[in-house]
Amino acid sequence: MFLMKYKISFIFLLFIASLPVRAQLQIKPPPASGFERRIRQYIDTMSIIDTHEHLVGPEMLADGFFLDFSLLLLQNGYDDLISAGMPDTLYDKLFNEELQPSEKWKIVEPWWQNSFNTSFNRIILYSIRHLYGIDDLNASTVGPLSEKIRKAYETNWFDRILLDSCRIKYLIKDGNYMPGRDVYVKYEKRFDDWLLLRSKFGIDSLAIQQRDPIYSLDDLEKSLTLAFEKELKKGMIAVKVFTSYYRTLNFEKVDKESAKKVFRSLVNGDMDFRITMKDAKPLQDYLFHHLMRLALKYDMPVAIHTGLQAGKGKIIDNSNPEHLTNLFVLYPGIDFVLYHGSFPYGGELSALAKNYRNVYIDMNWAWAVSPTYSRYHLNLWLEMVPANRLIAFGGDAMAVENVYSELILARNIISDVLSEKVKEGYYSEEEAKTIAKMIFHDNAARLYKLE
Repeated sequence: MFLMKYKISFIFLLFIASLPVRAQLQIKPPPASGFERRIRQYIDTMSIIDTHEHLVGPEMLADGFFLDFSLLLLQNGYDDLISAGMPDTLYDKLFNEELQPSEKWKIVEPWWQNSFNTSFNRIILYSIRHLYGIDDLNASTVGPLSEKIRKAYETNWFDRILLDSCRIKYLIKDGNYMPGRDVYVKYEKRFDDWLLLRSKFGIDSLAIQQRDPIYSLDDLEKSLTLAFEKELKKGMIAVKVFTSYYRTLNFEKVDKESAKKVFRSLVNGDMDFRITMKDAKPLQDYLFHHLMRLALKYDMPVAIHTGLQAGKGKIIDNSNPEHLTNLFVLYPGIDFVLYHGSFPYGGELSALAKNYRNVYIDMNWAWAVSPTYSRYHLNLWLEMVPANRLIAFGGDAMAVENVYSELILARNIISDVLSEKVKEGYYSEEEAKTIAKMIFHDNAARLYKLE
């Protein structure tokens, strides 16, 4: 009898455990019917600020060898071809030689067949279907697709996709401005020539660029200051830190004498003298903190690549956002924007943004890296981080077609996540719309002083 009761109780507990569980506190009353459609329509039709792109302008495309289907492979798709096994040596053939689309496809096809499943490449497939009316990428379609791409770029296609199809109000480009598009394309600037300095040649190159000799560490600091102020006058709206591709994000507070020792070892060496990143770190760290003082002086946000690095053979731990913690304490007056949702360090990023009011989460590129990661962590960040420090979108792309598809992916996921939270009673419909506007537009507008 006891065993029978135990068995019945156990089955009952299993039944209860299998029932749907409300994931959130029900704070708001049930939403009015049709809320999912209204939220999606609101998000789909709003103007946005795109915070990070590497776009190749149509003027440059006209002079290159990739105004064909290979344009869509630039960076992300190509990286997955390499990950699937394609030899590095084929890069120049694809992008720097005048080959017919059919010849390029013969190079790409074996590796495409092994990597068509990835999010990077599904974005490409979405682009060609919805922008060019072609359902697949194969030997019979690369020719017609390439012809459609060439004809599209004979028009104002580039601006039409960004401004009309994507509804982008402002776009922040990595590296430099785009002449003729200053009204809506702004730029962030890297100072890698200082932050990655480790050779006599590097010092001499900076002196030649600025037409001012560099004999001392003070001269080197002055050269960084002059470069920074020059970019300010040209319209730079943020500092970009890209160094985790080559070294750790751990920037220690270094005394001047330690930096001088490294500097002297470089200037006293031969022209081809070069030291390791480890040995150069005291000088690099010293210059980094000088750059931070400039950012603080001129009230300039600092955007930092964290998480997954594009390409192959990188050290992922270099880009762990935890390495940056000392900076958040040392420079409370600087707004630090941590890029890419710090994939795969989403949990660490959550804690940092929770604990430091000068840390912003920017999800640019994360949508393309993994929609599942992005969906999960958006849920998490909406529960942990004040909404004024979340930024939704940047495509981190080189082709406008891929910006278009990644933005649709981001809009879909954000609509789904917000609608689910409204359904649960965690947010009201109006609160969900408010958050959408904040993360797609208002937060970036305020941070980068765009309005």
